[in-house]
Amino acid sequence: MRPSTILLAAITVVFGAATIVLAVLIGTDEGRALSTELRLGILITFGFGVACVTTEVNHRRRARLQQKAETHPGTVFVTAHATESTAADLTAWSPRLRVWFPCDLGFDRTGITSWSTRNDGQGTPIALHSEVLGFDVFREPTPRGVAYRWGIVVRLAPRTLGPGAIRLWVADDQPAQDEYAMRRTISRIESALGMGR
Repeated sequence: MRPSTILLAAITVVFGAATIVLAVLIGTDEGRALSTELRLGILITFGFGVACVTTEVNHRRRARLQQKAETHPGTVFVTAHATESTAADLTAWSPRLRVWFPCDLGFDRTGITSWSTRNDGQGTPIALHSEVLGFDVFREPTPRGVAYRWGIVVRLAPRTLGPGAIRLWVADDQPAQDEYAMRRTISRIESALGMGR
């Protein structure tokens, strides 16, 4: 584990232990449910636990993408997750194409390839370089509507049923997932594909 993950894990353990000690000291609190202090301790412990898991998942994803990039020089890798419309978009573009998400997408001078996130096997070609028309960013509100989640749209030339516009959530080595990060990712992808802006 990395130092940041170890620190978050240590803080989580400390807050968890403090919450247990507080629960023992408060006892049943004369019939009341949980006191405010105990609720706060549980909430803080849970928050640090989630942060610890998220940090470790992000570190592993970055390491996996870096390993693939080193194995396949000149290829830019991102981890892609399906949006609600991704499966329908892919089927409309190419009915026989099957891509399972989440996956790692590789972009190079030959086109777009789908790779397993388990680092096993070879990639499956999705689109040739000549079929990739361009990229753009999109956003959708989060479930509570207080923020936006950003992704990319891959524009593809007509294949069997017509042109494709595939919406994907992507993550690479950048810590942020905002519009600026998506535009940087697109720039790196276009460079790997040899597309000039």
